[in-house]
Amino acid sequence: MNVSLGLIIFSPYLTFLPLFYMLFHYIRQGQWELRDAWSRGLLLLFLWSLFVGLINESIESSLAAFVLLGFVAVSVYLQEHFQSVKSVEKLLARLFAISIGSAVIGLLAKINVITYTPAWWKYLLGTRSIVSLEEFERISGTFNNPNLAGTWYAIMLMIGFYFFGMSEGKRKLGYALGMVLFATVLVMTASRAAAIGIFIGFILYSYFAGHKKKMLFFTFILLSGTALMLLFPNLFPRGEILYSSIRDRQEIWKSCFHMFLLKPFTGWGWFGIYHYKYSLYLYGRIFHAHNTLLTIATTLGMVGVGILSWMFWDLLQKVRFLYMKSCRLTPLLCGMVAMIAGQGIFDFTIMSPQIALLLVGSSAFIQGLAYSYQEAPRSVVVSSRVRHTKWKKA
Repeated sequence: MNVSLGLIIFSPYLTFLPLFYMLFHYIRQGQWELRDAWSRGLLLLFLWSLFVGLINESIESSLAAFVLLGFVAVSVYLQEHFQSVKSVEKLLARLFAISIGSAVIGLLAKINVITYTPAWWKYLLGTRSIVSLEEFERISGTFNNPNLAGTWYAIMLMIGFYFFGMSEGKRKLGYALGMVLFATVLVMTASRAAAIGIFIGFILYSYFAGHKKKMLFFTFILLSGTALMLLFPNLFPRGEILYSSIRDRQEIWKSCFHMFLLKPFTGWGWFGIYHYKYSLYLYGRIFHAHNTLLTIATTLGMVGVGILSWMFWDLLQKVRFLYMKSCRLTPLLCGMVAMIAGQGIFDFTIMSPQIALLLVGSSAFIQGLAYSYQEAPRSVVVSSRVRHTKWKKA
């Protein structure tokens, strides 16, 4: 498990190795159980995105669909092997500890020990993006892009906050220092969307933790901070380009919505925005609509939006179920999902397999824990030979 976590954290490309190894494992096994709408939805998204890629005659979009099948395998594995609070906490603690290495790499890049000059190992690690970035002062850590790094470090900060509240002595000090490190590199990414996302995450975290005053405090900070940034942008990092960034996103949203209207049912495929015949961005092509819902609508149409909505609606019901059962991991897992969704207002960070695995993993943990509390959940067994439905005791 530590090797798999290391591959995921330290390279956006080596991430595919544990992903497809897990897929190969379940294909060789011959069957796996899809216990919930989340796993079934991932499978439906794979089938639909493969179909959309084929009808749009896009080889890239069709191949990208198979990453979703890998996510199905990961989701099933996590639900099968992490159905207790302690097992999930142990894995999250490992994730936090190993991610410190990525934060250190980010610091080394900031002080120019790791320079931005091209080198194959920098591309492999993700410290240098395959897409040229003009803002060299921002760090990408090991995630290929500052906004993606912002998502990861924000999630690690939230995980550290959770364990800090549970720990004592030297362990508590260790988590405190880790939080300081992740907060530092989060600032160095200069990702405004990640900052908004983490506040949204902590608002949901506080709500499910039963801390209504903290929830109101984080809401106040988010709203007042956003107002200050709009009124006095120069007081904030990258403030000089704030309004130009807003205008750019408005143009992207309008162009992608136009694409959606042209193919509202099927969409254009995962690479459809990038390969669209007209330029969507004022200074180059883009891969996504800089908004999660609009990206799904443009690439997979209303069918994709419908599947995703069903998945998240079911996930919300499981979160409420765990909350009623007083599961102590509910605030953290819900906060992680909310953070990624909140940043998704302005970005599409789950385009990265690293960030997508954070979303798939936290959602799978919610489903697995909910399954462990239920007496007789419904399971769908997918086999290479036959599919059937059965009822199984937890």
